[in-house]
Amino acid sequence: MASKITSSGYIDSPSGRLFFEREGSPEGASILFIHGLGGTTNAYQMLVPELQDFDLVRFDWAGHGRSSVPSTPTSIESYVEDCEAVINSLKLTRVIAVGHSLGGLIALHLASKQPQLISSLVLFGPVRPPPPAGQTGLKARGSLVRKDGMVAVADTVVANAFAAESYVSRRAQVTLARELLTRQDPEGYALAVEALAASSLPAWEPLRGKRILILSGSEDKVSTVEAGQGSVKDIGSEAEQKVLQGVGHWHMLEDATASVQAIREIASLG
Repeated sequence: MASKITSSGYIDSPSGRLFFEREGSPEGASILFIHGLGGTTNAYQMLVPELQDFDLVRFDWAGHGRSSVPSTPTSIESYVEDCEAVINSLKLTRVIAVGHSLGGLIALHLASKQPQLISSLVLFGPVRPPPPAGQTGLKARGSLVRKDGMVAVADTVVANAFAAESYVSRRAQVTLARELLTRQDPEGYALAVEALAASSLPAWEPLRGKRILILSGSEDKVSTVEAGQGSVKDIGSEAEQKVLQGVGHWHMLEDATASVQAIREIASLG
């Protein structure tokens, strides 16, 4: 089944204009997809055709994809406000938040801030705030893309993001990831890189008792299996980790079947 968009357009947020797409069943549970650094709504395109019985909402957060580039620095908090603007504009309730990479960290902050609104979470390789050396590297990356554009970093980012097998048997998926990266506005990407460098962990207490599934790729070098274990420990007893074998950091592209199953599993628990 192909994707069948029922509405799309722009939503105003404190950061600017956000592009969104909506499809699926209005009677189904609402799923809010939050892409990662360098992603767009299309990061989830391989999943949505198999989830048409849900109310599916995707959007490009500020500075990414077809959304406007903010004129001031961004932060995890401002990206959470982007999520809230979409939720409020579309009148979503009891939302399942699905986040990838930096989008996973944003989803955790969103659920911590709005625990009554976010019913459960599926997180693909959620990143954690970087140590000092990582902060320095991220700031250098931001400076590089401002100077030389996205092509200066795209191939290095892609090379670090996929499992070895993906370069053999999933070349279309690797190509899509590169396309997503090279199409980004350098300033929007740089702002997000700097927001990640300055990020912090969410308050964990509001997440206690909430169903949270973390999917880790066995070959993920960006958000490792050990990082996923750390997040599960921080969240508490209701959090669970599943490791996808032969998968790197682009879980949705490298194992779409397991990704869809994970979302359905969490949704079935209410």
